Amino acid sequence: MVRARVRSHVEALKDRFSDLLADCEIKEFAGTDYAFRIFVEKSVWSQVLVGLNEEMDYDNFKSKVARHQGSEGDAYEHSLHEVWSVMNRLQK
Repeated sequence: MVRARVRSHVEALKDRFSDLLADCEIKEFAGTDYAFRIFVEKSVWSQVLVGLNEEMDYDNFKSKVARHQGSEGDAYEHSLHEVWSVMNRLQK
């Protein structure tokens, strides 16, 4: 199972790996943590992860999000910075 808080994130994943995820329906579970889910066989998910890994061309995820999503991703980018801040305090 792959879970997301934002439907468009799962949609983008399905679009990018349509050959592997075409049969995976996005299901919405209102009132739950991670409302959007697709159910994927582990062997298929492993192939998706390899593909994502091969595409990585950045060293800072937050900066990449800002460049890639533009103003549409402002809320997501802000949330990433908040998580970073919390985890940075833990490290110190």
